[in-house]
Amino acid sequence: MRIGDLYPTRRELLKFGGLGIAGAAAQGVWPLDVRAAGTGKATPRGNARNVLYYEISGAISHVESWDFKENKGTPKDLDMRKLRDDLHMSNLLFPRFQKHIDKFAILRTLQSHEEVHFRGQYYVQTGRQLNLAFAKEIPALGSVMAMELEQRRRPADTFPSYMSFYLEKGAAGALSTGFLPPRFSVVDINPESAVKGSKLDQKAIELMEERWRLLSRLRDANKKSVSGFGKEMAGYGDFYDTAHRLLTDSRWPEAFQIREEDKKRYGNNPVGISAILARNVLAADAGTHYIHLCHPGWDHHVQIWDRSASSNHYKLCAELDPALSSLMEDLSTMPSKHDPSKTLLDETLVVVMSEFGRTPGSLNNMAGRDHYNPCFPALFAGAGVKAGKILGKTDREGEHTLDTGWHHKVSPRIENVAATMFSALGIDWTKEIKNTPSGRAYPYVDALGPAGYIPTDEIADLYT
Repeated sequence: MRIGDLYPTRRELLKFGGLGIAGAAAQGVWPLDVRAAGTGKATPRGNARNVLYYEISGAISHVESWDFKENKGTPKDLDMRKLRDDLHMSNLLFPRFQKHIDKFAILRTLQSHEEVHFRGQYYVQTGRQLNLAFAKEIPALGSVMAMELEQRRRPADTFPSYMSFYLEKGAAGALSTGFLPPRFSVVDINPESAVKGSKLDQKAIELMEERWRLLSRLRDANKKSVSGFGKEMAGYGDFYDTAHRLLTDSRWPEAFQIREEDKKRYGNNPVGISAILARNVLAADAGTHYIHLCHPGWDHHVQIWDRSASSNHYKLCAELDPALSSLMEDLSTMPSKHDPSKTLLDETLVVVMSEFGRTPGSLNNMAGRDHYNPCFPALFAGAGVKAGKILGKTDREGEHTLDTGWHHKVSPRIENVAATMFSALGIDWTKEIKNTPSGRAYPYVDALGPAGYIPTDEIADLYT
């Protein structure tokens, strides 16, 4: 038996951990100069221990999903059902999820700065527009959350604070920690590869521990010779230490054990497997508190409702419906290990959304729908969200916003979704980091939009 069969190489570790650590800025600064805003207006709710972000990557058609508007492009076979006033859903596309939609509050009037996938998905992950001059130092939101949550980690917490599933398949991939230390990197799991692993037996664990002790002695002996390599080498050390703790924690391989009955419920495909793994990680209560689940492939400019096409909304809705429905079923019934009087959903804010919407009205000349960013919906559930609430209103085509859905005249944006997630985790979203490599202050939520200042509030109306 070779140690390579038991313990990942550096290349394998980096691949397993996604792109986050590989792209981390080598010249970051630490400790950081973090300061709260002096206004005193932000009062983080702290109503959630976890946030689970389900990204419908590539953009679902909002006028055939959470903001139904019948128009010339609407397929005739959707079997639309009126669930209640102003809420219609397709029985064909969402036979199971329509039974869970009342667990969510629906915000129908989000607006995005962006209208192309890479920039839009970068915006979703970072909460700000892409600025190439500073992009290298900008961390993913999940990395900022991991940094903030580090002080809450318990001695037994071995899972990374920030995990993602299938994020490598998104247009922007898994973004780095920017100027933050690599230990706050995302661990992005490819669901197809993850389920192929097997649990280490006792003999293998003993051999791995022997090799780990040898590696540790070698690292101690080489401390002086590698000291000049700086923080990048220290980052790799942190990453190896994290990997070792994970591999020797029995909860880690257990989280990747998937029952056949779960495959049938969630779907035996990468999205269904990702949702099962996300549930397992939350249920383990082993240190992970922000999960980004990516459901890729929704970019249907061509043949969006053509069943003969290799990819279409019928096929992807058939993946989303069982995966998201089963996830909500389990989160709403599984008891929390932290507080058995609560369910996992009670302590987890679930956010479901795309990076923008798709053009309403008639289909384009290729029988598809293009990108559309003036208004599109998001779903929020758990952690005290007012279930069943609908915020905002669009016109009869789903093209323009008539009512923004909150106390501002301008529509909420992804910055406000970011503020809502920070607030739920008890993090003051008005904080700024002053000592960045560029010298430019990094606000957790950036108030500078493309045409001037924008509100940076959380979406408080979700809770009232």
